[in-house]
Amino acid sequence: MTMRTGPGSLPRGGRRVEDEPLITGRGRFVADLAPPDAVAAWFVRSPYASGTIVDIDVSFAEATAGVVAVYTAADLALPGQPAAIPGGAPGMDRPMLAADRVTFVGEAIAIVIAESAAIAEDAASLVFPDIDPTEPVVSVEAAIAGETLVHPAAGTNVAFQDRKVLGPELPDGLRSVTVTVEHPRLAPSPIEALAALASPTEDGLHVLVGVQSPHQLRKELAAVLQMAPDQIRVEVPDVGGAFGMKRFYPEYAVVAKAALMLGRPVLWAQSRREIFLAGSHGRGQRHELTLHADQEGVIHGATFRLLANTGAYPHRGVMIPLFSRLVATGLYDIPHVDFEIIAAVTNLAPTAPYRGAGRPEAALAIERAVDALAVDLEMDPAELRRRNFVATLPHETPTGARLDSGDYRAALDRALELADYDNARVRQQERRRNGGKPIGIGIGAFVERAGGQPDSWEFGEVALSADGSLVAGTGSTSAGQGHTTAWQRVVAEVFDVAPADVDVVSGDTALVADSVGTFASRSAQIGASAVWRCAERVRIAAAELVAEMLEASPADIEIHDGAFHVAGVSDPAVTLAAVAEYAAERGVELRSEERYSPGAQTFPYGIHVAVVEVDTDTGVVTPLSLVAVDDVGTVLDDMLVAGQVHGSVMQGVGAALYEQMHYSEDGQPRAATFVDYQLPSAVQMPPLLTDHLSHPAPSNPLGAKGAGEGGCIGMPPAITNATIDALSPLGVRDLQIPLTPQAVWGAIQAAKASAGESPN
Repeated sequence: MTMRTGPGSLPRGGRRVEDEPLITGRGRFVADLAPPDAVAAWFVRSPYASGTIVDIDVSFAEATAGVVAVYTAADLALPGQPAAIPGGAPGMDRPMLAADRVTFVGEAIAIVIAESAAIAEDAASLVFPDIDPTEPVVSVEAAIAGETLVHPAAGTNVAFQDRKVLGPELPDGLRSVTVTVEHPRLAPSPIEALAALASPTEDGLHVLVGVQSPHQLRKELAAVLQMAPDQIRVEVPDVGGAFGMKRFYPEYAVVAKAALMLGRPVLWAQSRREIFLAGSHGRGQRHELTLHADQEGVIHGATFRLLANTGAYPHRGVMIPLFSRLVATGLYDIPHVDFEIIAAVTNLAPTAPYRGAGRPEAALAIERAVDALAVDLEMDPAELRRRNFVATLPHETPTGARLDSGDYRAALDRALELADYDNARVRQQERRRNGGKPIGIGIGAFVERAGGQPDSWEFGEVALSADGSLVAGTGSTSAGQGHTTAWQRVVAEVFDVAPADVDVVSGDTALVADSVGTFASRSAQIGASAVWRCAERVRIAAAELVAEMLEASPADIEIHDGAFHVAGVSDPAVTLAAVAEYAAERGVELRSEERYSPGAQTFPYGIHVAVVEVDTDTGVVTPLSLVAVDDVGTVLDDMLVAGQVHGSVMQGVGAALYEQMHYSEDGQPRAATFVDYQLPSAVQMPPLLTDHLSHPAPSNPLGAKGAGEGGCIGMPPAITNATIDALSPLGVRDLQIPLTPQAVWGAIQAAKASAGESPN
């Protein structure tokens, strides 16, 4: 019997099967699925960042025509969500509705349920909370000082603190450069905001929700609602983007409890303003980083101090600094690391994983520091990187990252070639001699960890049905990535059938036995591998039955065009339907399932290069060209990977040039619409060249690594370094993202003033 060891002839492109209903308006999202008897929910939210709740007057809202119910925390009696932080501070549990205190602007304090969303929204304005404002804690410095506590019961604002000194001692005689790098808060902005539809059933609850981890949400809802998990069915319809943010929210539990109390379906569809105020934010880190190198530019050590502003509740955001620490040394062979983490709560919206989750912060820090070292040494930044890259893989960093496969220098060479690096330097010098808008060239080298924890697993299942059709069940729930397209092709390759002959089932706790979920770029390397392994076992079992049918040796059975036959003999051929019928007669189930764990993370990496032009009169930074060379291991589908790279690069452009979630000194968000929060659009898409190396991951049978997050990790440092490079003759040595015209123009004026020139 012929055995496969990986995706041999897997189709590499073509249409995504998910796209036609989405682009023709036939997609079915949560808000499209409300039954006629559903009522609509609207949340009343705190206007203050910090305060004591004295009273909540709901009488006017309750008296409004069309209002079904108004609930506060006292009505629902739901337990809080414990902040289970290893080594962290207790007393920071998150309530489902604020009961005694409010801790950030937008925190939910009541829910209004009415016959329509419009009525519920209007009635919510008639709920009058009496809140005694208290002094908010906005900055991480104020939080660490601890003069005012976000959660008085905790006795501290420090949710987590840790320091590790790793590797050999530093030699004497090194030179050091220090940078401070801010990675401001970002607001994830999927097309579809949060939404949940909870419907009571005879034996429990059916929840439709656009979530990345349906089984995990079921467990969390069961704990809060004090129900058995098997009483709750979580189903995920089409999802309009997630980017890591669509996990558990207190609002889901409140909507579910309201549905149970009313005995009616309750729909909550979050507004865009709400997602800015109360959806989780990303990033929010400051890195203070010192590199220690010798005169030849060899980096011997790095000292980090990472300050993380987790917002009001540290439930998921507090762990992101650990992700940053894991990949803090980037692609560089740095033997000594001194890394301190301080994560503190503040009166801002909570942070949580957002595309990249700790790796963009780490990459920006190390890449800014490497460029600063290159300036200090008067060395070409590309050469400094080449000199310090890890040369031999696998390699374990002092922080515990087991870098698995690749060729970092080859990736750098390819990226510089595509960027026409030498000619770009020539053009840069010509601009400097002849005047005109300066240009700069910047490099963003990065490594990221993909897959979640090293022992993380995912559920997979493949069955040959009685009619000969193939069904694949997967715990990987898509939020637009194209899982169905990829998983169909993985199974189709095993059985040599058309992808359309494979039905993929996911995102439903009633149909899929278990799942971990879709995050951390884990789906292809773990989810698809689980499905592939199951498909292989089903094919082998089917081939053994065919051997009985044809009175042949199993070793001689091959499959071609979806039919089994003896090697070298095309007739007779046994179709999948025929072997399924034979299996049924024998009482054999051609089905396999597995909770597959590769036992290791993978470490995708890339080199991104940006060439930018800066208008010194206005501060406008214009990317002239971008290059992204990534190594994501085995590419299962060229088009899907290209889409992931392009989308992630644009999010990286947004982080570098546009996006920041501003707050005032009293904790008021200064952005609640896209008028105030700037995102790049298709109009701002710079010329982009992409390429990839392919060093398969050794830890999974497909050789896949994560492909979804590289652009937002590598592009911000590339653009930032390029902008500083362009402005270095003017004396600009540092810039913090986002590189808005105001910020860049201000840096130019400050540099001129420092040099004794007259500002514009």
